[in-house]
Amino acid sequence: MRSLDLNYFKGIRSLHIDFEAGMTSIYGDNATGKTTVYDALTWLLFGKDSSGSAKFSIKPTDIPGVTPMVTAILEINGEPMKLRKTLREKWSKPRGCAVAQYDGDTTEYTIDDVPRKEGEYKRMIAAIIDEGVFKLLTNVHAFARDLPWKERRKQLAEVCGLPDDKAILTSVPQFAELAAALGRRTVDEYKAVLTAERKGANKTLDSLPIRIDECERRVSELDVLDYDKAQADKSALDAQKGALLADLSRLDGGSLLTAAEADCRRYEADLKTLDAENAAHRASQNVPVQDDRPALSSKINELAWTLNNLDRMAEDCEKNIEAADAQLEEYRAVWRSIQAETFTGDICPTCGQKLPAIEAAQAKAKFEQDKADREARLVKDSDLIKQNQASQKVRHAELKEKAVRVREEYEQVKAQLDAYIPPEAPAIEDLPGYKERRAKVTQYIEEAREKIGRIQSDQQAERDRLNSQLSQLNMELTRVSQVLAAKAQLDETRARVDELKAEQRAQATALEEIDRKLAICEEFSRYRCQFITDSVNSRFKLARFRLFTQQINGGVADCCDVMVDGVPYADLNNAMQINVGLDIIQTLSEHYGLRVPLFVDNAESVTKLQEIATQVVRLVVSENDKELRIV
Repeated sequence: MRSLDLNYFKGIRSLHIDFEAGMTSIYGDNATGKTTVYDALTWLLFGKDSSGSAKFSIKPTDIPGVTPMVTAILEINGEPMKLRKTLREKWSKPRGCAVAQYDGDTTEYTIDDVPRKEGEYKRMIAAIIDEGVFKLLTNVHAFARDLPWKERRKQLAEVCGLPDDKAILTSVPQFAELAAALGRRTVDEYKAVLTAERKGANKTLDSLPIRIDECERRVSELDVLDYDKAQADKSALDAQKGALLADLSRLDGGSLLTAAEADCRRYEADLKTLDAENAAHRASQNVPVQDDRPALSSKINELAWTLNNLDRMAEDCEKNIEAADAQLEEYRAVWRSIQAETFTGDICPTCGQKLPAIEAAQAKAKFEQDKADREARLVKDSDLIKQNQASQKVRHAELKEKAVRVREEYEQVKAQLDAYIPPEAPAIEDLPGYKERRAKVTQYIEEAREKIGRIQSDQQAERDRLNSQLSQLNMELTRVSQVLAAKAQLDETRARVDELKAEQRAQATALEEIDRKLAICEEFSRYRCQFITDSVNSRFKLARFRLFTQQINGGVADCCDVMVDGVPYADLNNAMQINVGLDIIQTLSEHYGLRVPLFVDNAESVTKLQEIATQVVRLVVSENDKELRIV
């Protein structure tokens, strides 16, 4: 901007300002019109005052009938451009009225002294610079204070050309797996998919124990039945039923008597055979007597050696257990010493000054990580020692228990040897089970003879008896079949338990895999936060931006806070806020390729302005200057 002329604009009747290419200072007491100069330029360009309001008093309140006019000569791409804007009153005299009446105001526009219509004027101004960009480049507080944080973040992304997730992923080999898994999704979308899958897996895992318990409870209810006995009973009942049906068939055909007589003769032959086998067995028992004392003595010696070996191994276990206790006590002492360590690395070892907050935080994080790693190694080593000690204790208990059994056996064998009496010739015994078998065969013979008698006396009574037995057998078979049906249900339920447990293991494995992938996403989020923050901050000399905040749940949330040395913009003094604004405007000007006049209000509070390659207009409060003074 080369010059600016104000005529009857707000409180200024007439003012001409020639601006320097570098810095121009406007001195004046409060209410002398310093901000009005800024308002005049913004009204000339966009029809608003410097605060962005289109509704403000342009005409002086103490001088009626004047015509406010603002003229500026700007330099656009090295060429001068003259802009003028005039607010002119409209008066009319209606027919029959001797006095003219005020009909409002009209605004006239000229560019290089050529009259322009309002729409054409605005389009030409918009072609030179956007209103929003103009505000950002002329007001030191526009970006850091007035712009909403989401808009600030959007501007930074545009200015700094921040890469998207996939661009960052392809440049970091450690995230190759994540890059391959994304597809067309962003990391946050992929993380949302994993979170939904994790929720589903957790829901399934929560329901599986209940379903498994229900099945196992059903198994316990069904498992009390004796299925082997039921199967044996069914086979026996089927055989009895087949025999009864055969008897009924033979009775009707007249051959039952013949079959009963044949059975009786067969049973009598079986009895003779059994008696002959028993006689041969008794004859074979005349054998020499054997002395067991040498074998008992050998067994005692073997048990004594085993007992001595068990006691020695038990003593070795006790020594190992005591050594493990001593080692664990040493680890506890090391643990306490690590716990007692405190962070002292926030002081630079070279200059002795406190490190910057970020470096101090990084040093502290490294200290805490190292401390946690050493504690984790101690815990891991302690767990190994405890596991080994536990196995030694189990081994010791097993050895002691085995020693008790061996000692009992030793005492039993020794007592057996002490009480041993050389055997005499054994008594002759019958075949094992001979009496029971002979009694059963004798019973079969008697039953066969009774059957023969019943058939010979009354065939109808025999038929009724057989049918009654058949009915009872059918009832018993129905009961046994129900038990065996429960066996099939038991097998199905056990198989279902196995399926549910397999599904539980699969879901647990899937959940571990989801958690691993989520951990990669979280690691990438932290990497992305640092990458983007470093990329943005590298574009500024003074300003630093906090673009992410750590949440309680461990995640990060977007933000966009202007900081200087860890101090938020709102907490900076006015001078530092102005200089930070200049630093930001410098970067924005380079991005947009525009240099516009920059107004610094309350410039008297800044002893040294941040260097910036643009035209600066300082508005300085000066009590002694009752009228504006341009320097």
